[in-house]
Amino acid sequence: QSSAPSLTSEPDSIMLVPAGDHYTMIDFATTYFQEVQSMQRLKGMAAEKKSIADLVQHTKVPIQESLLRYSDRELSELAAKNFKTLMRFMGDQAKLKNQNEVECIYEILQLCKEKESLHDEVYCQAIKQVTHNPNQESVLRGWLLLNLLTGYFLPSNILMPYATKFLQLASSDPSSTHHEIAKICQSNLRKNLMYGGRRHLPFPVEMEALLKGRGARQLVILLPGGVEYLTRIKTFTVAKELLQEICEQMGADEQEEIQEFVLFATRSDNKVVRLIRSEEYLHDYLLEDSLVTVTLRRLIWRTPLHFENNIYVDVHYGQMLWDYLNGRMLLSRGKEMVMQVGILAILQHWAKPEQQNSALSREELKEYTPKTLQSYISPQVLQSQVGTLLRTRQPLPPVDAKIQFIEHMMKLPFFGYTIYFVKRVSDHTISVPCFFGVNKEEIIVVDDTSQVVSCVIPLKELQKVRTLRPLSDDGLPGLELNYGSAASPKTMWLELSQAKEMYHTIIVILDKTELHH
Repeated sequence: QSSAPSLTSEPDSIMLVPAGDHYTMIDFATTYFQEVQSMQRLKGMAAEKKSIADLVQHTKVPIQESLLRYSDRELSELAAKNFKTLMRFMGDQAKLKNQNEVECIYEILQLCKEKESLHDEVYCQAIKQVTHNPNQESVLRGWLLLNLLTGYFLPSNILMPYATKFLQLASSDPSSTHHEIAKICQSNLRKNLMYGGRRHLPFPVEMEALLKGRGARQLVILLPGGVEYLTRIKTFTVAKELLQEICEQMGADEQEEIQEFVLFATRSDNKVVRLIRSEEYLHDYLLEDSLVTVTLRRLIWRTPLHFENNIYVDVHYGQMLWDYLNGRMLLSRGKEMVMQVGILAILQHWAKPEQQNSALSREELKEYTPKTLQSYISPQVLQSQVGTLLRTRQPLPPVDAKIQFIEHMMKLPFFGYTIYFVKRVSDHTISVPCFFGVNKEEIIVVDDTSQVVSCVIPLKELQKVRTLRPLSDDGLPGLELNYGSAASPKTMWLELSQAKEMYHTIIVILDKTELHH
């Protein structure tokens, strides 16, 4: 595939809005539209300027060849065909039999996806058709296409300043019907430059909603502890924006702390967990059939915790409680373990408003004890321990009980590590099953019974991480770690049910802490 030779791109990382009267679409057309060459024989600059202005304005007649010059005839023909599709989508031409507007817009976006060299052509066509277009409905459709183009595909660095100038002028006229959508297009283009465009084209349901003027969809985020956070996300909302919004609701508005939270996308049909990076578009993870659940977790614990906001307390309590009850918070095994489990049980009890002064039944006590510890602790001994604690301590209000629970968790030896239960390891010096812990500095291997750390891999020594498929139908997925120095490289593989989650956790921590070289 060959592109217009005059539109070669050069690397560029920032978008500057040109000042003054330069960089208008007329200026661009004068240099790059192929029809201008044949018009330059006309006498008089005014006539030439007027004729060029016509080339960047709405037309009722389909173009016969591409606006830009292409050495490849196929590209010119595809461009002319696309213009007809654009006119049908905007309502300026009758649609083909059995063709609807969703199909028209898919055809345009698919062409851009397949032929990068036509991005500028499609931008120029859309800009032309919304300029001095007398039909407001048609204009609105054209801007809707520009909204999608700016979020999915970048113009070349040659066209960029002209497209940017066009959007700036369109957004600075409050009397126009499209100045709001022009602002959205500017924002899309900025995100596209910073993060790249959205990966997947919209599902038909999303496209139909956009055509009906519904640019946002409702999304429920599951916060730790089962709290549901209801929000609305737009076509090009990135995870970073949503994290900022949730953290502000929690009273965590420092950027350093916001970066310690992450969003996970979990498919309910096959339980596959993916970590959504902060620069990724949420819609790229959402399926049409609501099979994906988005959850929030804190992954890094560098910033000190603060408890002035009740939502913040609930989120941290919910996450630590779930980790504790599911064996992902490791308690010291020994005489003090029963005491710790007892204290944490009464704090859980007091955290429930309706349980303030009631005694604990044996069933409740079992519910408050981690599943992994139930076989190590005698229910009678624990019941007696809790009875003594309840007689000697004043009940706490729920918020205070939650804060004390969090503070107890923070004193545990492996607090700050995300813990994974591993069934098999390639290193035969490590007894299995065991625990692997990942924090902002290292990966540790912890013995299942003694809780002694038997191996430490600093994250800065990690060269490569990759997931491994199960060796058999009923086997577990795995993870391969390549670490050490160039002179002394080492490899370890491990098998665990949460291999995908552990992989994404390591990758994101490397990303966020900038330890990777």
